[in-house]
Amino acid sequence: MNELLNFWKLIVESNTFNFVVLILIFAILFKKINLADTIEKIRLDIVRTIDNVKKEQQDAKSKLANAQKAIEHIDDDIKERLNEAGKRAESISKQILENTDNQVALIEKNIERVISAEEKTISASLAQKTVKSSVELAKKQIIEMLESNPELHKKYIDESIANIDKV
Repeated sequence: MNELLNFWKLIVESNTFNFVVLILIFAILFKKINLADTIEKIRLDIVRTIDNVKKEQQDAKSKLANAQKAIEHIDDDIKERLNEAGKRAESISKQILENTDNQVALIEKNIERVISAEEKTISASLAQKTVKSSVELAKKQIIEMLESNPELHKKYIDESIANIDKV
C-alpha cells in the first residue's frame, strides 16, 4: 500500500497530471460556458458594427455630396439676389424722387395760389383804403370850397332839389 501511496504521490506531483487535470477543467468550463457561441456572438456584433459604420459612412458621403451640390451655385444665387435688390432699390429711389418732385410741384402751386389770393386781398384792402381816403379828401375839399364860396352851396342845393323831381 505504501507503494500505491508513493505512486499516487508521484502522479499528483507530476506536471503531466496537473496539465491533464487543467485541460479537463478547461474542457468542462468550455462545455458549460459554451465559449464558441459567445465568441460567435461577439464576432457577429463586430460584423454588424462594421456594417453600420460602412452604412453611416455612405450616408455621410451622400449628405456631403448633397451639401456640396447645394452650395455649388451659392455665389451665383447671392449675386442674383444682390442684383435684384439693387434693381428694387433703384426703382424705389426713382419712385421716391418722382413723389418728391410731385409734392414740390404741388407745394409750389399751392404757394402761388396763396400768394395770388393774398395779393388780391391786399389789393382790395388797399383799393378800399384808397377809396375811403379819396372820399374823405373829396369831402374835405367840397367843404373847404363851400366854406370859401357860399353861393356854390346854394347852387348845389337847388340842383339836388331839381334832380329829386326827375327821379
